[in-house]
Amino acid sequence: MKDSLNAEQIISMVKRLYLAAGGDSYYDEPLVSFASADDEWYRKYKTLIGPFHWTPEEALHFDNPEATAKSVIVWILPVKESIRKANREENRIPAVSWAAMRSFGELVNENMRKQLCLLLKKSGYAAIAPHLEQLRQGYDIVEMNFSSHWSERHTAFVAGLGTFGLSAGLITEKGVAMRVGSVVTDLELPPAKRPYGDDPFAWCTRCGACAKRCPGHAIGKTIEERDKQKCGAYVVANVNPEREKRYGWLDLNLGCGLCQTGVPCEFKRPR
Repeated sequence: MKDSLNAEQIISMVKRLYLAAGGDSYYDEPLVSFASADDEWYRKYKTLIGPFHWTPEEALHFDNPEATAKSVIVWILPVKESIRKANREENRIPAVSWAAMRSFGELVNENMRKQLCLLLKKSGYAAIAPHLEQLRQGYDIVEMNFSSHWSERHTAFVAGLGTFGLSAGLITEKGVAMRVGSVVTDLELPPAKRPYGDDPFAWCTRCGACAKRCPGHAIGKTIEERDKQKCGAYVVANVNPEREKRYGWLDLNLGCGLCQTGVPCEFKRPR
């Protein structure tokens, strides 16, 4: 027997989990939206990203082969102003607070995914966090050309939460400095209308500020010039060696994020 749940209740769940997991240490209140699991973009991603990219149905079947995916619940976690400000002042490697947001703040995001799945299952619904599932299964991000089985940014685009910039970051109403989380479920929720239609780059002005901020010279004048290998190589060569001395931890992912701060789309959508 399934409990009756509606969109308002799911949004409330996500916001409660954000607070319970300590998300307010790193992020402002989340933006929450929904996508239809049948949206044609998920099929397009098989070509645009790669045949290895899961549809919501494929992802849900790892948890429940009998379930039919109906919705994808997606949230944006906008980075707090104090953390953005600290990173804005850097020009070579990320600020300590930004690195902490990426390393420890993403653990908050992982717990939000996990707990939302548990709450949905308790109410009688099938649910899976595809990102956590791909971590469980293991995947080689370099071998997959810095792609993955489930792109949180791409599903946020489907849910009407933002479009891509020259840096390949997602520009949301709260800017490009953010993290994304999502859960697939057989609970049917009203899909959001995309305010930008089907244009993946509608909210990017192509101002080039992110390219100037990139210390690895991995961003060009067009999205096609975005070099993910260069970006990854810069982090490995310049950020990772500072892991213990500057940041104080050893075994969590570090990013850079300089291109997400000190730019016009840092904390808002450019008009």
